[in-house]
Amino acid sequence: MYKILLRLGKVALSGCLALAVLTGLCFFYYNIPMHYTSADGATDYKWLTNHFYSRGTEGFAWGKTNNEGYLNTFDYQPGMPVSVLVMGSSHMEAYQVAMEESTASRLNAALTGKTVYNIGTSGHTLMTCVGNLKAAVGKYLPQDCIIIETAASSFPNESLTLALKNRFPEQQSHEGGIIGLLQRVPYLRLLYKQLRGLWEVPAEEEMDAVPVSLAASVSQNDPALLDQLCKKILADASTGGGGSDKPSVIIQYNPPVTIEPDGTLTLGDDREQAEAFREICETNGIQFLDMGARFLREYEENHLLPYGFANSAVGKGHLNRYGHAMIADELYKLMEGVA
Repeated sequence: MYKILLRLGKVALSGCLALAVLTGLCFFYYNIPMHYTSADGATDYKWLTNHFYSRGTEGFAWGKTNNEGYLNTFDYQPGMPVSVLVMGSSHMEAYQVAMEESTASRLNAALTGKTVYNIGTSGHTLMTCVGNLKAAVGKYLPQDCIIIETAASSFPNESLTLALKNRFPEQQSHEGGIIGLLQRVPYLRLLYKQLRGLWEVPAEEEMDAVPVSLAASVSQNDPALLDQLCKKILADASTGGGGSDKPSVIIQYNPPVTIEPDGTLTLGDDREQAEAFREICETNGIQFLDMGARFLREYEENHLLPYGFANSAVGKGHLNRYGHAMIADELYKLMEGVA
């Protein structure tokens, strides 16, 4: 009995030492902060504040969340004037690139004398952002513009209906219990992510799709519902602004791309649906920035892809630094009226 307990003790000690070593390595390789429910409603959740992060599973990037738990190069102070508010999914959050290379940071550097604040957060689809829009602009009071990024131009009618009723499902945080405890250990979090990948279930911080129950809907993009959605966006955006002028709204759309067998690049979305969405947005006074043409041109002229990294699939996944640079450049030209 004594020998059995001794062996079990050695196994347990070895396991603890291995976990400690792997956790230490993951501190620099995959160290994503925990997130918790956002009390102000500007996003469904926020990351831990002033927390060092690192990521080497898709791109190589590290940095520190700001005092609100968002990925900005500066802290937010109550009452600080915000010229441009950026909302969106993990593409705008930009855990995969250096913080200075994100769309928001590049735009902040280009717009002299203006402050661009980024609250892009993983899993926050367009419908999620619409649900949070009123609270976000009520808090940050963007003076010039609100940019809402979307990686989709087609939406289940049920999603649109729920968003119009402010009932679209929120992204959940697991702050307590065993899941909350496991999230505090970088290696266990990486292991959890890898296991979910094997099961073909995206990790929570990378899931930018609508809930499965809604994604199964076959009815999509009802023009009347899209029109109502645009009107809701403008109405909720009108609560912002530091003066008498209402901030303008830009919906920035980054379509997927596909490299064909002959080496050419094509857009992997439904162009007709994207164009219909653009027309409805612009009819309602919302500017619509479709990055499709720029993505194709950069590939043809400069052989650059907007997605993918040296340690990930070619042309897939999140925006890389070239993709962020393209989007920031197009947003700047749109906002400044540059041809």
